[in-house]
Amino acid sequence: MKTSKALLIGVFSMTLLNATAAEQKIRTPFLDGWDQIPLAEMEKKAADFAGAYWIAGPGQRKQMALTFDDGPTEHTRELLKVLKKHNIHATFFWLGKQAEQFPNIVKEAAAAGHTIGNHSYDHPYSSKLSASVFNSSQIVPTQKIFQSILGFAPTLFRPPYGDLSDAEMVLLQKDNMHAISWSVDTRDWLVAWNKGQPAEIEKVVLNYAHPEAIVLMHDGGGPRQSTIAAVDAFIPKLKEQGYEFVTVDKLLGVAGKQ
Repeated sequence: MKTSKALLIGVFSMTLLNATAAEQKIRTPFLDGWDQIPLAEMEKKAADFAGAYWIAGPGQRKQMALTFDDGPTEHTRELLKVLKKHNIHATFFWLGKQAEQFPNIVKEAAAAGHTIGNHSYDHPYSSKLSASVFNSSQIVPTQKIFQSILGFAPTLFRPPYGDLSDAEMVLLQKDNMHAISWSVDTRDWLVAWNKGQPAEIEKVVLNYAHPEAIVLMHDGGGPRQSTIAAVDAFIPKLKEQGYEFVTVDKLLGVAGKQ
């Protein structure tokens, strides 16, 4: 019996999809006692919604996407200067309420070539909301804010805390949006909490760096001087290792704008 070309293509596509899902692993360990979403839960979401929910890139290119959450804030401009100094672009997952407060920073970041993503309006645990409330109170208002500031709305969404229900994921897919998690949590939020040093953040990035990593950091939600200093320090070291820094949309090969 001959195998049809369509069937072969279908089998190949499914194999590729399964390989992509299998590679979606979080490298940094779980921190108990900090209300984190279990890592297995996020990894299962990536498997269940392969191609729409991402933890890392799908391949083994020596690329890395730096991402920053919770801004824009007064710290963002300093971070933008550091990124410009090293001639790299990053992805900013920003809150609607912060974008309303700092619209000029939003414009400056986009004009500099950085990708802007939606991080909800005011940072709730998404799965504690119904899917309809999540959409109407968090996604839609933030999309409208970015549309009004930039003339376009993002395609990338990072759920606060990595928390996202299946029903909410389905709504994102209907709006042609991708959910973006992370494979490396720098824990810069914990360093800021403990008034630690930039070297602590840098160490996590260097220890857990891997091809097509998505790295979680913050430019809002607290003091970020240590984050900015760490970024300035580890970028040259990773470049020496052969890493190229790209935005999340470029890493995944998807559109960054609606």
